[in-house]
Amino acid sequence: MELQKEVHEFRGKAISLHWNGVKERAFVYFNRAIKLDPKDAATYFHKSCALNDRRKNKEALGCIDQAIRIDPNQSAYYSSKGNIFRRIGRSEVAIDCYNKAISLNPKDSHSYFSKGHALREMGKNEEAVECYDQAINLNPSSPLFYYYKSDVLRKMGKNEEIFDCFDKIISLDPDNAWNFLRKGDFLNETGKREEAVNCYDKAISLRPDIASAYFKKGNVLQKMEKYEEAVECYDQSISLEPEDADTYYEKGNVLRAIGKKTEAMDCYEKALDLNPDHQDALNERDTILNDIAES
Repeated sequence: MELQKEVHEFRGKAISLHWNGVKERAFVYFNRAIKLDPKDAATYFHKSCALNDRRKNKEALGCIDQAIRIDPNQSAYYSSKGNIFRRIGRSEVAIDCYNKAISLNPKDSHSYFSKGHALREMGKNEEAVECYDQAINLNPSSPLFYYYKSDVLRKMGKNEEIFDCFDKIISLDPDNAWNFLRKGDFLNETGKREEAVNCYDKAISLRPDIASAYFKKGNVLQKMEKYEEAVECYDQSISLEPEDADTYYEKGNVLRAIGKKTEAMDCYEKALDLNPDHQDALNERDTILNDIAES
């Protein structure tokens, strides 16, 4: 009993050190726990997770295999093994691992979720959606499940179902600005610009410090030919991220569209100062210079 308590303490210390970034020290404690009890499957499991996090695939597989040999009835061990195989591009083997995990625990939503990832990576989109749906049925309160389902649906061109996923994500996590940004992006892609602007506005109200929200809103307003409002958005974005060349470039495009060529030139020059390889800014600047030369 005293031995198990000490093993548990070492293992807990190792996990804490690893997730707090003291990773080399963590393995000292994993190894101490294993030396005390070489048959403690949980320590091999957690050590494998830490090795996987560090991209040490071969060592991670060795540890998870040892955990499975000691205790072959833990679904989490097979699911973790599947994650390692997915990372090294062996999706079919990963699916076998997830299937084993599911057979041991049919209510394990994360094994279905991970299996969905593997199927998606193999291009088996219909089967991937089925797995995400299984995960959602088991745990309908996870926004992440809907997000990855929407990503596969996008590849399949099922727009209405994608909007259903975004609405569900937002209902589950209504204070997350990034959810509104992602929905706004998709609305913009599908030509629903007014609705996209509304989503970006909601994101900005939640997180006024996200420069990309203003930038994306500015891009939509530019397409809608609401140039003055677009310039305001780009200025706000620049105030938050003054080193972003693309924002100066887009602002330059708007200024040029309303006939402010000198100000547009300044923006293109600034974009090139920040990114000398910005070919679009270079092209637009040269076009203005040619216009001036010919006038």
